[in-house]
Amino acid sequence: MSLSEQITSDMKEAMKAKNSATLSTLRLLRSAIKNKAIDLRHDLSDDEVQAVIKSQVKQLKDSIESFKEGGRDEMVQDLQAELEVLGAYLPEEMGDEELESVVKGAVEASGASSKAEMGMAMGAAMKAVAGRADGNRVKAIVMKLLPSLALVLAGTFTHTTSALAAIPLDSELGSIGFSADFMVMGLRAFRVIILWFGIAAIVNILNGGFQYMTSSMRDKSHEIAMGKITMGLFATIIVAAMFASVTIILQQIG
Repeated sequence: MSLSEQITSDMKEAMKAKNSATLSTLRLLRSAIKNKAIDLRHDLSDDEVQAVIKSQVKQLKDSIESFKEGGRDEMVQDLQAELEVLGAYLPEEMGDEELESVVKGAVEASGASSKAEMGMAMGAAMKAVAGRADGNRVKAIVMKLLPSLALVLAGTFTHTTSALAAIPLDSELGSIGFSADFMVMGLRAFRVIILWFGIAAIVNILNGGFQYMTSSMRDKSHEIAMGKITMGLFATIIVAAMFASVTIILQQIG
């Protein structure tokens, strides 16, 4: 028996037992399932039915929070009863330790190494969890596991600059016959070019931020804006690292 058929059967049982609270909850659920099936133009799978139930559960939890703030305890109790009815059709939630272990394994397997790859990590984690944990719980663990892009680049930058500082540039330049003055002029010119790229990166961030504020969360331009901001931040960090590296080389030559 599919999950949809089970819900229909339980609704009939609630009708026979004259259990009005359960019957009302299941009727609303059946209506939501039918509307989703019409939208998708096919009968829903068990996973799709569970997605509808989770959506209903989220709405109920939001309403409960609102009623708690308003001091309407009687409404809170009614909605809690509805949550219990819907919860019976969802898989049991993972405990914190089990969830963290599963998410950690999924993130490591995905190959994601920074928050810039958050989407890839979340996709792998949610697939591994298989509906047994709320997305917000999963996201919190993924955020904790993944270092920021800035930290990743900072580690790479530290290693690179340490290597550069160990190079005896004076002897190397002399051995291959290049003029140190010519090298200094070239590096200074290159550093100016790097700064122009940095200005372009900052402009891209500002442009993306303005587009983000003026677009809808469901609008395609919202995703484009986030991409601009991410790329702008990435480029800014790279520019800063390159500028600092060139400066270290100039100091070594000087």
